[in-house]
Amino acid sequence: MAALGLDRHAVVPRPLLVDRYGDAALIQVRSQQTLEEPTLAQRSPYPDDPEIERRDAFAFETIGEDRFRVAPVKSGLLRLFGGAVVSQSLAAAQQTVPPDKIAHSLHAYFLKPGLTDRPVDFAVTRESDGRSFANRLVRMTQNGVPIVNLMASFKLRERAPHFSVTMADVPPPEELPKLDDLIAAYGDRLPERHRPFWQRRQMFDWRPVEQFRFDERDTGPARRSMWFRLNGTENGGTAVQQRLLAYASDMHIFHTALAPLGMGWANDFLQSSSLDHAIWFHDDFRVDEWMLYVMDSPAASDAVALGRGHIFRRDGQIVATVSQQGLARMLDDRREGKL
Repeated sequence: MAALGLDRHAVVPRPLLVDRYGDAALIQVRSQQTLEEPTLAQRSPYPDDPEIERRDAFAFETIGEDRFRVAPVKSGLLRLFGGAVVSQSLAAAQQTVPPDKIAHSLHAYFLKPGLTDRPVDFAVTRESDGRSFANRLVRMTQNGVPIVNLMASFKLRERAPHFSVTMADVPPPEELPKLDDLIAAYGDRLPERHRPFWQRRQMFDWRPVEQFRFDERDTGPARRSMWFRLNGTENGGTAVQQRLLAYASDMHIFHTALAPLGMGWANDFLQSSSLDHAIWFHDDFRVDEWMLYVMDSPAASDAVALGRGHIFRRDGQIVATVSQQGLARMLDDRREGKL
């Protein structure tokens, strides 16, 4: 019989706090939210500062024609966050497009993990410039090594018929626990390799509608929903709002595909990585107002899982559709020091 913690198929007890449907869980969440409770900024041992990241991650230095460089942003992460590099690549493309053309879609491929302590370079190719559309290819590199290739398409706005699918009827975010609190309650059970990302100060406030899965080994439905909004205020225009939504859209979508496989993202034997990411923008929004991310997964095979998502404003209007494939590979040995 394997020792406790070494058997990757062993069931890890769930903390009471993560079951949002239990009355005791909600009472416990609320009872812990006292005036004396330290904020995440106070209890996080990692140097990540969302406000600094939001400023410095888009501080482009021009190093040539349609060539840009961004200095490293102080971080405790083991590798660059996928949502951040998609967001930066979109922002690099935006530097070369007239302001009256707005991104309507992007498609990115993650090629290599990026290092957090070195600058990143962006080379933008102007693939096309028409009267209504513009298309850009962005190659993000680090020390000459390819990190991300991204295609983005931009379009002039125009009046046209429209419709939107119906948003799911779920409890409001004010009635749901903060993901930060659920992460804190999970505590030292979170593997060390995941702590720099999940225990850092987060750019967005996430509120899970259903039970938030950590390392559960039972199978679950291939769908879930989460409310989210920026921690802070953002008065930037559409281009800024889109790049920040791109940042947030990389969160949780791929993990939705793990539940029907009986896997948890916090499993110490799971090797996971985003492989590609696509976004279609449908309507205006503000990232500092509550939005609902409704996610599902249609399939997983060959150690690759697909996640899909619709993002809605609180008034029920759909603003974006997202898809992402990710690697979900179970290893024979514990994975340490890397994701």
